[in-house]
Amino acid sequence: MTKSFKLVIPAERSERLQYMRRMFPQAIGAPLSEDWRGGRQEAQKRINTVDVDAYGRNRNFLNGSVSRLSPYFRHGCITLKEASDNVRGRYGVQAETFVQELAWRDYWRRVWYQLGNGIFSDIEDPKVALGDKLMPDFIRQGITGLPCMDGIIRDLTLEGYVHNHGRMWFAAYVVHWLKVDWREAADWFENYLLDGDKASNHLSWQWVASLFSSKPYYFNKESLSRFTGDKYCANCKVTCPFDASYEQLKEQLFSSAAAAPAKAHRVIMPERISLSTHRAVAIFVHDEMLSSAHPLLRRSMPKIFVFDDILHGKWPLKRLQFVADCLSELQDVETWIGDTGTILKERGVGQVFTQDTPNQQVKALLEPFNTQWLPETKFAETEVSEKRLKRFSRYWEKVGVEFFGEKQ
Repeated sequence: MTKSFKLVIPAERSERLQYMRRMFPQAIGAPLSEDWRGGRQEAQKRINTVDVDAYGRNRNFLNGSVSRLSPYFRHGCITLKEASDNVRGRYGVQAETFVQELAWRDYWRRVWYQLGNGIFSDIEDPKVALGDKLMPDFIRQGITGLPCMDGIIRDLTLEGYVHNHGRMWFAAYVVHWLKVDWREAADWFENYLLDGDKASNHLSWQWVASLFSSKPYYFNKESLSRFTGDKYCANCKVTCPFDASYEQLKEQLFSSAAAAPAKAHRVIMPERISLSTHRAVAIFVHDEMLSSAHPLLRRSMPKIFVFDDILHGKWPLKRLQFVADCLSELQDVETWIGDTGTILKERGVGQVFTQDTPNQQVKALLEPFNTQWLPETKFAETEVSEKRLKRFSRYWEKVGVEFFGEKQ
């Protein structure tokens, strides 16, 4: 068990980043890039400068006009509803493409609420044969020999952010070309992301693999070259495994074996501890609610955030530094390293108030504390049936009407 101790996060940013490096010497990866600064203030700046016209034209290109807001959504610095209200207020119906992309995050999250830890196992039978190989070290080390894949791995490990198209290409390469078990690869990928969101990440990998979609996702050199502006292909000297038509790749990748049934995966959960018999009441601030405007933070109770190994032990240094930026904007929040249950009991806490989450590890950590789960801010009020949550298109048929009305 990690020894518990309280952090004093410096107000000055350069000191704060160095402090986090000292406090987490075991954290993997490079420090936080100058391109990133955690917190609500930065999130608001970014949403106010989103150009949805440019986004609609070129978001699929690696150098396109994307918002880079995902780490801020992931950590609750700004809500999806705030972002949607902002762009619809400025652009009206022209914002539909951008709002629809926000809706993907809401969709993944609703599925997570519905399935819980089921998102870490195969949701459906695969539509093609999948492999079960371990992820090779040349992936972890970023020496695949393919400039495009090595470039994506560099973006991941050095910056902690990868363009959505790059994420899909990489997942397809690992799952379909290398026949690696998707779950190990998804876990590794998430561990480096600034915006590492279990629902968005793992369900996207399942979508690529055809475990939560009607067909597998794969790509060819022509598509990669187009959307990267020939960034990797122009000077590539290796034999390209993607240089074929989609028909040829389909035959090459998927014709040699029959698809196997869905597999279940085990998820490591915290050990159960006894119920707290203490009487103090506190706000537990978890890593999805790091906004200075969060209504729970206005309550006059102790407020506690814990860097717990169960939740944060595999996070990269840059993400811990990003969270420290977020925490520096929060008033009167105690920040600890250690075991959540132990810290709360030592503080005499018997009841916790916090924002609801689909994260079953957080639920288990707080179970002994008579926790009151307050609903998070909804992106959309529309209720969506379990059947519609099987596919995004069915979800959007219902939810899109709330924002933009019925299609004519």
